[in-house]
Amino acid sequence: MLDSMEADRVLFSNLEARILDLERSLSELRAQRARVQERLGAYKYPVLTLPNEITSEIFLHFLPVYPDAPPPIRLDSPTTLTHVCRQWREVALATPALWRALKLSDYDDVFKSYKPIRRIFDAYIRRSGSCPLSIDIDIYDQNILDEIFKETFAMAATRLEHLKLFIPGGFRPNFGRMPLLRFLDVGVEDKDKAEVIIYDAPQLRTVVLRGDHLDQNLALPWAQLTSLTFNYVRIDRCTSILRQTTNLVRCHLLLHGGFYQFPIPDLTLLCLESLTLETPSRQTADFLSAFLVPALRSLHLQEAFLGINPIQALKTFIAKSECRLQEVCITYHSTNGNTHFEQYQLAFPSISISYRPAPKRAWSPEI
Repeated sequence: MLDSMEADRVLFSNLEARILDLERSLSELRAQRARVQERLGAYKYPVLTLPNEITSEIFLHFLPVYPDAPPPIRLDSPTTLTHVCRQWREVALATPALWRALKLSDYDDVFKSYKPIRRIFDAYIRRSGSCPLSIDIDIYDQNILDEIFKETFAMAATRLEHLKLFIPGGFRPNFGRMPLLRFLDVGVEDKDKAEVIIYDAPQLRTVVLRGDHLDQNLALPWAQLTSLTFNYVRIDRCTSILRQTTNLVRCHLLLHGGFYQFPIPDLTLLCLESLTLETPSRQTADFLSAFLVPALRSLHLQEAFLGINPIQALKTFIAKSECRLQEVCITYHSTNGNTHFEQYQLAFPSISISYRPAPKRAWSPEI
């Protein structure tokens, strides 16, 4: 028994010695951990050490290329940058170019009334400073539009460079003076006549008009335009406008027939270099012959515009205008394949001819 007690005393002493050793090791590990934690607490992430100017430039690459607009408040919006940390928020709010492009739509569930749309619009206009603006408004609710155009739009108008706008039936927007406006895209609702009147836009050069209800209440500085697109328009409505576009260089017309007596009096466009004609109708074969375009270099059209004798129609068109076409792209809806392609090449050896099936299209106004 004495031997057993002595053995336990020795074991107890050894265990105490091991515990003391382990506690000293644990204490050293805890001290080391505290030192590492202190260093980590004082560590700054590299992105936060960048100069604000570089951070601002990085932010600009986060957005679509101007004039394309990001969504106003979703993940890929500049507002996301303001929610990461205080420093990023300060940089984002101090970068006016982040807020120069805005797209608003009442299709978005985020907007339950005009108030959030109005607040967002106001915030972007204020934060964009003196930057030129690109604004895309696709809103059906006239109450919301009235609120936007009443005050905020008036503040933005003098800085507007690109404007895309849907106009519901009966709405009469007041555009005011827009000295920087270069691009205008207007779509109208098909149930009522729309009014688009812009007089004071000296820089306006490119216009896109969508819908068949841009009636007589349409006043733009036509003579200064260099590019015009009509999307789904009647012949009788576009011809009166084309006679006023004396400096037009590029023209794209998507026609759907209309009430017009052929032949059409000449449409003389002395500066026109590129012409594209599309239609779902077979009643427009004589429309091409109305053009007198001596500067034309590029012609894209459906074969329907060339009638039953397309080779002769194209020869007559070229001879009348005395133009030096460099390329002609012809699309067809028939099942003839490329049976006509060689005929076009033989008839026009100095012109680059392409001949292909027309792409499938839903023929309706893109509004």
